[in-house]
Amino acid sequence: MTTTIIIEPRPSEAIKRRIFGTHQWPLMDAGDIAVHEAGHVVVGLALGMPVYGARIAPGGAAGQAGVLSAVGETVATPATLRPPEDVADIYRQAAPLVWPDLPPPDAALRSVTMLLAGRQAELVAAGIRLPGELRIHDPDHQWGRAILAAAEMRLAMTWAQRMARHLLTCRWPEVEAIAAELRTGTWTNPDAWVRQSRNPSTTG
Repeated sequence: MTTTIIIEPRPSEAIKRRIFGTHQWPLMDAGDIAVHEAGHVVVGLALGMPVYGARIAPGGAAGQAGVLSAVGETVATPATLRPPEDVADIYRQAAPLVWPDLPPPDAALRSVTMLLAGRQAELVAAGIRLPGELRIHDPDHQWGRAILAAAEMRLAMTWAQRMARHLLTCRWPEVEAIAAELRTGTWTNPDAWVRQSRNPSTTG
């Protein structure tokens, strides 16, 4: 079934430094893991990041998107995930390779936008629009907060969430197509990654 999506505008630069009201996770169930992982993939591709594939664990209880590095034979579990500070270091080291022309704070924001896109994709699929920041303590958001803290941009979570929604709603048919393929277990990117010599577009 195809969902009618309203494209959300690119967020204002001004909200990078504003504190909005926060909202807890509004979905009663775990959401759709295929849509979640497809959200990471589509936003990663939109931002010019290396995206290798994605995988859903048997039973659909967990998934993993291969952004920056390929997904292994098994989906990572909470016990095997890296701590937020280590992830912040990995993204800080990877950013100059992915976006050589971007200042470090902008590269950090793009990394975080990709990380937050999974939950935002679930909200878009459910038809939920939040006026403020989604406050949640899953690994994606813990990693995102660590990256923003390292870049001294702690107040930019709302901006990154809005940017993720903008990119997702511009490319929603891609999210649905990848999610449909992921429901069979895996999705593999057929295109090789090429490093961007210029900043990739963040508009639809």
